[in-house]
Amino acid sequence: MSSGADKLRWLRKAGHEWEWAYEYMRKATDPGIQTRLKRFTLGKEPSYEMVIGAIAYLKESREGLEFVTRLRNALRQHRHRSMNALKKRRPYSFTLPIDTKKALSINAEQLGMTESALMSDLLEGADKSLEEHRTREKRLRNALIIQRKRMKQLDERWRVRHGEAIRQIERLTTLLSMWELTLEQTNPGFDVDEATLQSESKKKIDEIQKAINGALKRHRLLEARLI
Repeated sequence: MSSGADKLRWLRKAGHEWEWAYEYMRKATDPGIQTRLKRFTLGKEPSYEMVIGAIAYLKESREGLEFVTRLRNALRQHRHRSMNALKKRRPYSFTLPIDTKKALSINAEQLGMTESALMSDLLEGADKSLEEHRTREKRLRNALIIQRKRMKQLDERWRVRHGEAIRQIERLTTLLSMWELTLEQTNPGFDVDEATLQSESKKKIDEIQKAINGALKRHRLLEARLI
């Protein structure tokens, strides 16, 4: 083994890293690298010592050194992916109360399942129930938002109705004041029968209602554009 191989510290013997590195080198597409590897590994059985020796041999050339640098970076990424995969596969354990453990065991036996399988089903059921709860909660929130919008719209419509009614009252009050000032009396005498008075009053009331309805209609058109 060369002194260069003796100084190699970044390739671990444990965890089959040397096997992964050997496969990486074996699949190299660069002809120069392939030639040097075949020359070094000829007649040698794959092993940790052979791999680190090949790495040291490759580092003697510029292109070999660049290849080893790529190998080292690839190995670092391989370690990272392997650690993440190990974390995902790592079993999770926890302690259950004695009564709960007993009930779990009895139910699993009655259902012909393992305790782990039953626990998995229970957790899946809990996840499903939680998701359904979240869905219902979302629907309720949306319904509440819609209801608040409707109440706000109704409130705005009443404001429009009230505002238009006030404007009509102000208009009629202005007209009445003009007549009173012109006649210089608040109760001028007039000779009109009750039916005629009621008919004329109804016309005025209808005009006011028409003005209010027109204001509401304009508001609804604008309201529809804003929603």
